[in-house]
Amino acid sequence: MKKIVTFIGALMMGVSISAAESLELGLLSPMQLKGPNTSVKGIRLGAVYTENANVEGLDLNLLANKKRSFKGLSLGSFYDRTEGDFTGVRLPWFAFIGFNSVGGNMKGLQLGTVNIVERSMTGVQIGAFNMSKSGYGFQLGALNMNERFRGFQLGLVNYTKNLEGLQIGFVNIAENSELLPILPLVNFNMRF
Repeated sequence: MKKIVTFIGALMMGVSISAAESLELGLLSPMQLKGPNTSVKGIRLGAVYTENANVEGLDLNLLANKKRSFKGLSLGSFYDRTEGDFTGVRLPWFAFIGFNSVGGNMKGLQLGTVNIVERSMTGVQIGAFNMSKSGYGFQLGALNMNERFRGFQLGLVNYTKNLEGLQIGFVNIAENSELLPILPLVNFNMRF
């Protein structure tokens, strides 16, 4: 049975690679098949550190990676950096052990120890520390921080200057709260 599963997995990987428009293999940038200034539309496989212009498709890295923009599924990496916009799903190797950083906007799901979006986050962030300039969706973490947030925050400490939604946690800070700016257990502002 184990051999059959291994064979099917290898066959599916082969089909995925052959269907991809481009393939990038990297050990430690700039030691890569195509190089750090090229874009990948298909599959990128990296070992220590892989860097590319734009990546669209499957991004599978062992330790760390960086790209300008991303669309697709990003798996692996303990460090994942997107300089511009990220659209898709980011899952680290081990449950929550990962540092995810997006310099632009993020649409999708980030799962990691630290999730940072420097501009706007639309979707879900799950981790110990979640932060965005503005967020729309759901955050689950020990510490959730935003300048603006519309949606639901569940954490030990939730902080936002301008909340449009609900916070549940031990300490909830919403500077524009309908009740008080700092409350234990629940805080909200439902004026949209």
